[in-house]
Amino acid sequence: MAITSSNIDTGKTPQRNMSGLWGGPFVMGLLLSLLGIVALGAVVITSVASVVFFGSMLVVAGVFEIVHAFRVRKTGPFLMFLLGGVLSIVVGAMVLARPGSGLVAMTLLLAGYFFASGLFRGITSIVDRYAGWGWDFAYGIVSVVLGVIISSQMPTSTLWALGLVVGVEILSRGISIMAGALAVRGAMQRLAHP
Repeated sequence: MAITSSNIDTGKTPQRNMSGLWGGPFVMGLLLSLLGIVALGAVVITSVASVVFFGSMLVVAGVFEIVHAFRVRKTGPFLMFLLGGVLSIVVGAMVLARPGSGLVAMTLLLAGYFFASGLFRGITSIVDRYAGWGWDFAYGIVSVVLGVIISSQMPTSTLWALGLVVGVEILSRGISIMAGALAVRGAMQRLAHP
């Protein structure tokens, strides 16, 4: 006789097994939301921490790329991977050595991104006039205005812009995970009690 999960008594009720499928993601989403609120409450610290994290990740990626270069030196583009890894390490080290300058550079990139993507989205929505184009046009206007605000308030905006974007991203990610977990819970309840 084959042993299946239905033959084994785990001591858990079906209700408890079901809560494990949506409960973990809900708690993770709740914790992420709380982290997002903390990040929004301390945007300067979040901005600096984001730059330090970015610099550290560049250094780590550079090390991995150099290791990869030596692993494929006989079969692949050794020099490309080696130089790419060295460049990543140098840029990451520069960001870590001068986080203030890195923060200014990342804030300028963020402002440029908001401005360019908003302009592109706004113009595309007006030209194409597809279903729901008004929402994309409004998003484009908000994005352009945000880019202008960030760039016009330089260098002061370096203290809050990046931290604000990171905090909002973490908060919205947490809320979306909680909403997904609650949707799974509702679907499971509908299946359990038709």
